[in-house]
Amino acid sequence: MTEEDEEFNRIEREAAMRKEAVAATITKREWIGLTPVERARIYTLPTYEWMQAVEDKLKEKNDL
Repeated sequence: MTEEDEEFNRIEREAAMRKEAVAATITKREWIGLTPVERARIYTLPTYEWMQAVEDKLKEKNDL
C-alpha cells in the first residue's frame, strides 16, 4: 500500500468518525399531533379536502 493509499484511508476513517459524532448529537423531536378540536374541524370538511387539511396542519405544527 502506498503512502497515498494510507492517507486516503486515514481521511476516510476520520470522515466516518465525524459522521458518527454528528449523528450522535442529533436529537429527535417529539411528534405533535392534532388536538380533538382540530380533528373535529377537519372532519367537518368535504371528503376530498380533509386529507390535505390534516397534512397541512401537521406540517404547520411540526415546523416542516
